[in-house]
Amino acid sequence: MKKTKLLVAILAAGGLVSAHAESSVTLYGIADASLQYINNVAVAQSTGSAGSPVRYQNQSKFAMYSGGYSGSRWGLRGVEDLGGGNSAFFTLENGFSIATGAFSTSGVEFSRQAFVGFKNDRYGSVSFGRQYEAITDLVQSYGPIAYGNFSGTYAGDISNYDNYARINNSVKYRSPEIAGLSGELLYAFGGVAGAMSQDSTISAGLKYTTGPWGIAVAYLRMDNSNSTANTWNGTGAGNFNSSVTAGFAGAKRVQIVDAATRYELGPVSLGLSYGYTHYNPSSVSLLRRAISFQSAGANALWHYSPSVALGAGYSYTLGQSVNGTASRPHYQQVTLTSSYSLSRTTMLYATAAYQHASGSTLDAYGNVVNATASVGDSANGSSSASASQVLVRAGIRKLF
Repeated sequence: MKKTKLLVAILAAGGLVSAHAESSVTLYGIADASLQYINNVAVAQSTGSAGSPVRYQNQSKFAMYSGGYSGSRWGLRGVEDLGGGNSAFFTLENGFSIATGAFSTSGVEFSRQAFVGFKNDRYGSVSFGRQYEAITDLVQSYGPIAYGNFSGTYAGDISNYDNYARINNSVKYRSPEIAGLSGELLYAFGGVAGAMSQDSTISAGLKYTTGPWGIAVAYLRMDNSNSTANTWNGTGAGNFNSSVTAGFAGAKRVQIVDAATRYELGPVSLGLSYGYTHYNPSSVSLLRRAISFQSAGANALWHYSPSVALGAGYSYTLGQSVNGTASRPHYQQVTLTSSYSLSRTTMLYATAAYQHASGSTLDAYGNVVNATASVGDSANGSSSASASQVLVRAGIRKLF
């Protein structure tokens, strides 16, 4: 507590925050550490190139993992009451590794969020900076990861249910909730001279809740048309670190539509989710034709007691042929989760997931290869070299 007070005092002295009777600044965060076993991790045995796919060997990995249930982070959140139902606010949030202390994104201090804005109780809020888009703000709380953790999202997190797409240079409007309905609209400036739409991002969504039932839908379009190589340069962060998505990094545009619903039946939460992801090719991408993926999932979470929760989920992802003749990629996954709350802010958790892949996809060199498993968002960077993969994880999460 003394360290918290000291940090806020230092920031105030430096001019980052100011203390007034009608203002507040909150230091908050999550420290999350786990031990993880994952089998069939692809380890390269050769280099790759166009026409020559990398040769991989499967190996198991047992290691410490940061952010096994929620990403480790710390942040500052401030609100100033301006009177008349008006207020100013800001959020600065940094992601880090609990295992090493390193930034979650090298060289980016506030990698998760950094924005400032203005709110009116009647008309809503407008904010500016690095922010989440409508899928994360409105749909995520009904989606697959709401029933355990991000191991349960679709293969490779292809539909952004685990909020990989943080948006730079963005302006966001959020409406107030009216009769259970709320909405959001975001636009991010690409900053390309003479071409306003290049590298821009657009997102919009709606959410409706009534009693035990809720439903949300959102759209995200990220442009990459200013790229001069098979790389991603859009204002929205890309997601190409798994065997599911590695071949699409140079796409001209990524479009995602997500929808999810949840019903609370006493101590049981039941949910259904859907995701549509579309990649458009460019003149420099390894992707040569437009490719779409459709995903669907069903989840349940049982609050056995105030401190114990048990969850289960199933998801299925089907893609189009990557070249018109190759077999279509399929991914099926089953996830089991459990958690035990030691207190309001401290929780123990465990997760087990199994995924099976079939069909064909593109590798990072544009070669048509066999589709391989990549459990949820947890195996991004540790995809399998074969059709199946198992992940088991147990850890502790501390809120502050």
